[in-house]
Amino acid sequence: MVMNFSKEPWKREINVETWMWKRNTNIGTWNVRSLFWSEALKVLHNELSKIDFDLVALQETRLGSGIQKCDNFTLFNSGSVRKKHEFGCRYYVRGEFLKYVKDFKIINERMCYLRLKAK
Repeated sequence: MVMNFSKEPWKREINVETWMWKRNTNIGTWNVRSLFWSEALKVLHNELSKIDFDLVALQETRLGSGIQKCDNFTLFNSGSVRKKHEFGCRYYVRGEFLKYVKDFKIINERMCYLRLKAK
C-alpha cells in the first residue's frame, strides 16, 4: 500500500504528528574529517541549512562529549575526553525535530546512538 502524504492530514484521517514525521523528515550522514577549528560550527550550520536536513550523523568530529545547544539546533557529541583531538561522532538535530529525540547514549569515543520517537 502506497500512501501519499503530500495532502493535508485532515483530508486523509492521519494525525498531524504522523504526517509531519513522514512528510518532512530528512536524515543524512557526513564524514566531516574535523570540526576542531574556529568557526567550524557556524560553517557546519550554514552548509546543513542549505540542504535542509533535520538530523545528520557526523563522523570524525574530533571534539569532546556532551550536549550543546546553538541557535535553532542541538549537537549530541561523543568524543575523546583526552587532550588529543581524535575520533568523535556527533548528531546534528534541528530545533523542530528535537521533540522526536527520546534518548542519547555514549558508548565510547567512536560510537553513540540517538533514539527517536517514531511509528
